[in-house]
Amino acid sequence: MYLPNNPVYQRAVEQLAEAFDPVWGVTGRLVLDVSEQDITWEGVPVLAPAARGEGLAWELYKNGVRRLTLLPGSEGEEIQRFLEVVNRARLLPADAGDDLLTLLWEQEFVLISYAFVEVLGEGIEFLQESPLRDAPPPGDTARQEVGNTAGGPQGLADISEADSTPYFLDEAEQRFIRGEVDEEYRRDIRRAAIDALLDILETQRDGDVRREVVERLEDVLPTQLAMGGLGSVAHILRELRVVVARAQDMDEELHAAVLSFEERLSEPEMLEQLFRILDDGAAAGNEQDAGAILRELKPTAFPYILGHLGRTTDPLVRRLLEPSVEALARGQPLILAQVITDGPPEALEPALAMAGRLQATQLVPAILVHLQHEREMIRLAVVRALGAIDTPSAVEGLEAALGDAERGVRQAALNLLLARGGSRNTESKVAALIFDTKNAELERSERRALYEAWAGLVGPPGIAKLQEVLEPRGLFRRTGPAEDRACAIYALARIRTFEARLLVDRFTSDKEAIVRSAANAVLREWRP
Repeated sequence: MYLPNNPVYQRAVEQLAEAFDPVWGVTGRLVLDVSEQDITWEGVPVLAPAARGEGLAWELYKNGVRRLTLLPGSEGEEIQRFLEVVNRARLLPADAGDDLLTLLWEQEFVLISYAFVEVLGEGIEFLQESPLRDAPPPGDTARQEVGNTAGGPQGLADISEADSTPYFLDEAEQRFIRGEVDEEYRRDIRRAAIDALLDILETQRDGDVRREVVERLEDVLPTQLAMGGLGSVAHILRELRVVVARAQDMDEELHAAVLSFEERLSEPEMLEQLFRILDDGAAAGNEQDAGAILRELKPTAFPYILGHLGRTTDPLVRRLLEPSVEALARGQPLILAQVITDGPPEALEPALAMAGRLQATQLVPAILVHLQHEREMIRLAVVRALGAIDTPSAVEGLEAALGDAERGVRQAALNLLLARGGSRNTESKVAALIFDTKNAELERSERRALYEAWAGLVGPPGIAKLQEVLEPRGLFRRTGPAEDRACAIYALARIRTFEARLLVDRFTSDKEAIVRSAANAVLREWRP
């Protein structure tokens, strides 16, 4: 593990050729097994153990290398390149984009190959071997001469020498082989391993074999989910349904175990893992697979999904979750009612919004209960849901919300009522708000909006009441607050009759500036 310019390293490299001579006298292929602390040949250590976490063996092992294969001639230039790559990988920063396996792959070794592990799931590893092009064994002079006469590297045959043989591949065969090679490189080994397990589950009738496959898949499913393998998880769930339909002689217990995979995905622990993946952005560009998984969720997952909808602000996550949770609610409306009645607090607001979108008229009684909720945002969600449902009982709820303690709730209820043209009690509710002296603390802009809304609802018959606000009659009647009188001017502008205009004209010179300003502003914009 010394650097290439270190004298110890240089002496060791010089001694390699001499040290390997007796080895090639015994075998033409040296296979070395790599463990955490040792490198062994046929079970015999060939490298002195280093301290834990140090040395060549540990560097290879932690990067996934489990076996090295050396051919004669590798002790020359290739072994030097191999050691340089290992040393370079050791010095890579933690956030580097490359690792040892990537650097080794780039070298395209001819006389050195390595086997490395590919992790599919917890405790499930597949050993892959790097490609190794055959080199001629020592003494194979015929092949060496071919390489030398072709002007290529010593010991390598030139393919052009075979061009004239009757067995040379034609163009179509070459295209086929290239296609097969490309396909092999593109092949997802994890998906292939999963498919192999599913094939065994379907075709093997032995109960013990099938149970072992189910146990393996039980490890694979959460592992793939944790790694962000949404496509693999969706593939497993789809294929398991096919297997259950086609597999023969599957006993009842095994049948239930296979179907339980969909139920397990709806458990809180698995859902939290899925939510973390979605929040981390792993679903970006993978929306189809994420949607396929979410469509598999069972009704038991409903409150948890709604709760996450109540917490997340990511538009992509919301776009993925909302269709699946709405599909569950359409199929089983009672689960939505249960969440609205006694579900988790964070799920209440999205549940109310969903009830409005689905126009769930049967849920109005449960929704109305939350008009007394302590949180303003919940009461606002209730108002919006009632406005979307728009049944007589929902409208009564909106009318009740006009007396809410918070302006935002009152304004939302008023806007919804006005949008539908008012209701039987809207006029009286609004009149109580603006003409009742106990509501004098209403803010100016809200008071004006209420006056204008009332005038729009009542029409010309309201002129007399507005005149009374502007100029009270009687011996002991005092002029009302200037803000109320200005609001009455704006309300007359909403009625827009000739009588209303004549009344406004009388206040263009009022002693109160706010009343005077309102009258002149209204007349400037008055249209017949």
